[in-house]
Amino acid sequence: MNSRFFYLCCMLCYLSPASGAGIAIMENSVKELGQAFSGAPTNIEDGSMVFFNPGAMNHVRGGLFSFAGYVAIPSARFNNAASQLSPQIGGSSLLGNDGGDSPRTVLIPNFYWVQNLSERFAVGLGINFPFGMESSYRPDWKGRYQAIDSELITVNFNPSASMKITEKLSVGAGLNIQYLESKLTNAIDFGTACLRVLNPTTCASQGLLPQMADGHVSLKGDSIGFGYNIGIFYTPTQNTRLGVSYRSKVHHNVSGKADFTVPENARLLTQSHIFVDTPAKTPVTLPDNVLFGFFHQLNAAWTFSADAMWTRWSHIQELRTDFSSVQSDDVQMLKWKDTWRVAFGLSYSPIINKLTVRTGFAYDESPVPGSLNRSPRIPDNDRYWLTAGATYAVFKNINVHVAYAHLFINDAFINRTGTTGDQLIGKFTEHINLVGMQLDWRF
Repeated sequence: MNSRFFYLCCMLCYLSPASGAGIAIMENSVKELGQAFSGAPTNIEDGSMVFFNPGAMNHVRGGLFSFAGYVAIPSARFNNAASQLSPQIGGSSLLGNDGGDSPRTVLIPNFYWVQNLSERFAVGLGINFPFGMESSYRPDWKGRYQAIDSELITVNFNPSASMKITEKLSVGAGLNIQYLESKLTNAIDFGTACLRVLNPTTCASQGLLPQMADGHVSLKGDSIGFGYNIGIFYTPTQNTRLGVSYRSKVHHNVSGKADFTVPENARLLTQSHIFVDTPAKTPVTLPDNVLFGFFHQLNAAWTFSADAMWTRWSHIQELRTDFSSVQSDDVQMLKWKDTWRVAFGLSYSPIINKLTVRTGFAYDESPVPGSLNRSPRIPDNDRYWLTAGATYAVFKNINVHVAYAHLFINDAFINRTGTTGDQLIGKFTEHINLVGMQLDWRF
């Protein structure tokens, strides 16, 4: 029971939602944000091709820098239904409030450089954040025993190269060097924990009653993992582009330390070396994906783009933690499923001026299979993107992109049992607003 508590605290940090489904961060091009990333695998206008499809880098003439920043403004509010303590100890209602608006406003930057070396070869570098999240509930909310603070960030360094095979076909590949850092906190109900290991008389004599003797745990960890990405870019006609790319899974062995805050009257529970500060390691596999894209120039002013992305979230079927203390390994089943994301976009560029406007729509499927497997650290559900953006050519070699997106998210029902038997029952109502700005400089 005690190792399971620590395990839950440790691992759910790495499975928290961002603007994409699961923990994926889609914001890797403001230009593409304006059309819901529908043209990402066929894009040749900005440096995000390093990340989305390195096979397209041959279409850059000279050099290209792209620098972007995004502000993500998420909202997720819990609506309690019947949250309660374990039925084994009476099932009384969980005390506390509904947690407030848990996510925090965050800034997401990325940077790309592409350099054409010859008519056939090009190289590039991308620095971005493909997975991450940050959220914080009030420390006295009903779900405090399952989550309070959750932070995750991954920084991805992506050197790439591409080669033109024929005038219509080019290929590319890149190395991914990924750093992961995480932190999470939650409360511990030492009153209920005592009743599970000692008799009620002993617990009562120490003042260890359910919800009356809360402690705290904080975990920090980090890791470096490696992966790769490959892409194929094909132009069957002057007005049509096709693209497909693959991004590999990245395995992390997260090394961290758990710091426990134990009330004085609960110190007896640490005598068997549980609830003590300890190092721990947790293997985490971030998923691979395949991205397919289509682009067509309808006429001199209008273009249409579409893409579909399959992500293998089913890598996350179970999560296992190896403790350095006497606590045994623990395994929790999450049963995440593979998902699809599909998007469509239109852009309009009048011939007589320097402005291009665009819009897009996307459907993004959640990997969480249902309320029993949904965590308050990841109250994720299917989402719908509605986006708009514009590009203005400030100079012949400098473009500025701006974009806005609103993400509609289905209500996320939760019925999750914590490690001390507490049941968080209710639903999350959520939405996300995204604003981005990007500068492209060709030289």
